[in-house]
Amino acid sequence: MPGDTRVMKRLENQRLLRRDWVGDGILTILAGAVLVVGVFLPWANEDRPGQVNYSLSMPDTINGVLQTQWGTPAIVLALCVVTLGVAVTLTTPRRFSWVLGALVAAGGVAVVGVGSDAAGQIAFMSPGIGLYLTVFAGVLLVPIGVAAAMVAWFVARAAAKAPTVPPAPESAPPS
Repeated sequence: MPGDTRVMKRLENQRLLRRDWVGDGILTILAGAVLVVGVFLPWANEDRPGQVNYSLSMPDTINGVLQTQWGTPAIVLALCVVTLGVAVTLTTPRRFSWVLGALVAAGGVAVVGVGSDAAGQIAFMSPGIGLYLTVFAGVLLVPIGVAAAMVAWFVARAAAKAPTVPPAPESAPPS
C-alpha cells in the first residue's frame, strides 16, 4: 500500500526523527519555563467566588505558592522538567532514551497532581493565573513526553537495524 511505504521511509529517515526528538526537547524546555514562571505568579486570588482575577500580582492577604506546602514540589518539578528538556535537546536518541520521554510524561502527571491538590485546598478562592499555567503546562507535558519516548524508541530501533556495509574496494587507500 502507498501509505505503508511512506511510513517506512519516514522511519528510515533518522534525521527527520532526530529533529522530532530535539523539537520535543525544546517543547519540554518551554513547558518547564512556563512552570517556573507559574510558581512566581498567584495561585489563588481574592475571596470572590465565581470571579477570576487574571492579575499578575498577589493581594497582601494571599501567600505566594512558595510560602505554602505546594511551593517546594512545584519549583522542584519545574526545574526537573527544564533539566529533562535540556537533556533531551542535547542528546541523540539511544537504546534507553525512551526513559527520558517517559520521565517527561511522568513529570507532567506529577505537576497536574500538585496543581489539582492546590486547587482543592483553596476552597472558595478563585484559582490564580499561576495555577492555571501550571496545570496547563502539566497537561501538555504528558503527550510531549509520550511523543519523545516514541521517537526515541523508533530512532534507536532503526539505528540498531541499519546494516553496516563494508567500504567498497575502490574506495580503499592504495597499498
